[in-house]
Amino acid sequence: MFNSAEPLSRRSKENLTWTNNINFIIFAFCLVFYGRIFITLTSAPAILVHAHFVIVPLVLGIALATATTKNPQQAMLVSSLLWGMLIFLIAILASAIWNQAGFINAVVSFMMLAEPMMFLATIVCIPMSTKSFTKLKTWLIGSVVINFLLAAAQKPLIDSGKIDGQGFNGTDGCGGVFFVSGAGNYVSASVSLAFALYFLANGKNFPLWVRVTTILAASWQLLFSDSKQLIFAYFLAWIILIIFNFKDVGKTIQLLLGIMITGLIFFWCVQNLEALNAFTAWARPDLYGQNGDAWFTKLYSVKAILAEFESPANWLFGLGPGHTVSRLGAWFMQDYAPILKPLGATTTSIGIQSRKFIDGFWLATGSSLFSPIFGWAGIWGDIGLLGLGAYMYLTSLIWQYFGVDNSLKITLLATLVLGFIFTQLEEPGYMLFLSMLLGLAWHERRLKFEQQAQV
Repeated sequence: MFNSAEPLSRRSKENLTWTNNINFIIFAFCLVFYGRIFITLTSAPAILVHAHFVIVPLVLGIALATATTKNPQQAMLVSSLLWGMLIFLIAILASAIWNQAGFINAVVSFMMLAEPMMFLATIVCIPMSTKSFTKLKTWLIGSVVINFLLAAAQKPLIDSGKIDGQGFNGTDGCGGVFFVSGAGNYVSASVSLAFALYFLANGKNFPLWVRVTTILAASWQLLFSDSKQLIFAYFLAWIILIIFNFKDVGKTIQLLLGIMITGLIFFWCVQNLEALNAFTAWARPDLYGQNGDAWFTKLYSVKAILAEFESPANWLFGLGPGHTVSRLGAWFMQDYAPILKPLGATTTSIGIQSRKFIDGFWLATGSSLFSPIFGWAGIWGDIGLLGLGAYMYLTSLIWQYFGVDNSLKITLLATLVLGFIFTQLEEPGYMLFLSMLLGLAWHERRLKFEQQAQV
């Protein structure tokens, strides 16, 4: 009797551990996803919105210590992500040491960029059951719906003056759960569009009209929130995906036909619909000439970074984490200086100068498409080519193992394109949402494979 009861007891403990890990993942996700709107509604201390920097590593540690997967692919994936993050951390520390940056700079820089990989590793390392998968998926879908409904409700409320868009007009303030956070409209619309594309391609259990309605709703949000950059990012991502699929003639033809039809429809809409007339404002050849304001504006921070390079080593190690135009250097160091400076934080004037330039130059204030503060410039400027290479290695792992279909691949590529526009690569709400989407898509495929193997 004892021997037969022991496995049952062990199994119960394992199930309890998995349940706890699922709850921890949901808690960490909600802390990030709803943190901004919670702070806005309750007037709680702004620093609380960054509590996830502590919670997410803690949840990862608990999951690694308690999850006991027997799937070798899961173990391999988690190990690859952990080694990739270690390499990335070493690159950041090397940059901090070489440039005499504060240790707190290195820690926060690592968390801002690697936290999505931590969260993804947490989701993947759990031997998730169908019940646990359904629970997480329900939370994700519910959060996407809440984000969309809030954004839709904010539009008329901001227009009528009943809520304050904190200086934004009635479109830029429609941030959904990311209200108010500066570029919350882009982040909120990115969440809706990424989910809608995946749902359209994979929600085969739902009627086609439901999936089409979802993508139309996301497109509507993109319009009323004035998130024009997403159209550019996804269009360019589509072209890149066609190039990647060039060897597959069938897929290439399908994608080419799709992009041609979409391009023609979009061109007609720009010329005939008032909601899309704003796109014509930036379609001026004089902006993009050799001495055009577009290049002058976009490359302002790059030139400022290069002006501070003192040796070839700066190409390898950058100017130090938080010392240029990353989210850490351009905003975080200034906004939380009273907290970070006593901890030994260091900074330079590059981030401050770039923010002043944005406020004072007409093109930079007109659209974030031309912002000189953007993700790839910040990564390269802060931690150099070594850090950039380590980050790209992590990105390649995610592309290889988690881009399970074209809908996710195009979103991953669009996210990389957005890294050339603004600092969305360091936006925790969007990036951890994307980690959740990728992790659940991977588990869904794993569960289907295991169920087919048992038949």
